[in-house]
Amino acid sequence: GIDLMIVGIRKAEGGIRSAHYKTCFSPSDKPYGCDYYRPLFWYTRDDEREYEEIFGVTHSDCYVVWGMVRTGCVGCPFNKNLFKDLEIIQTYEPQIYKAATTIFKDSYEYTRMYREFVEEMKSRN
Repeated sequence: GIDLMIVGIRKAEGGIRSAHYKTCFSPSDKPYGCDYYRPLFWYTRDDEREYEEIFGVTHSDCYVVWGMVRTGCVGCPFNKNLFKDLEIIQTYEPQIYKAATTIFKDSYEYTRMYREFVEEMKSRN
């Protein structure tokens, strides 16, 4: 019975967000589908900083100490910075690293092989 999804996506984040979405609201194209509302869509980086100051937001060490740019599910094999982030996780969170490399072992190998293939194809052109 859900008819509205509220998602925290900002256009200023870039990537697919800036290309795919043009506004903060997307109506469903299905009769009983779900509309999407993105209340933070128009917030700029300055808005984000102001909010952080007003409410005293403390960021994870992932960002402020370890230097990660963006996080999602830990060790996600679809992360474009996967192997760099795995090195960071191995250094700061060895138990999480061990779990991720056990769970995603095959996926990491496929990702590595795919990226090598892509580089090989680029070098042929």
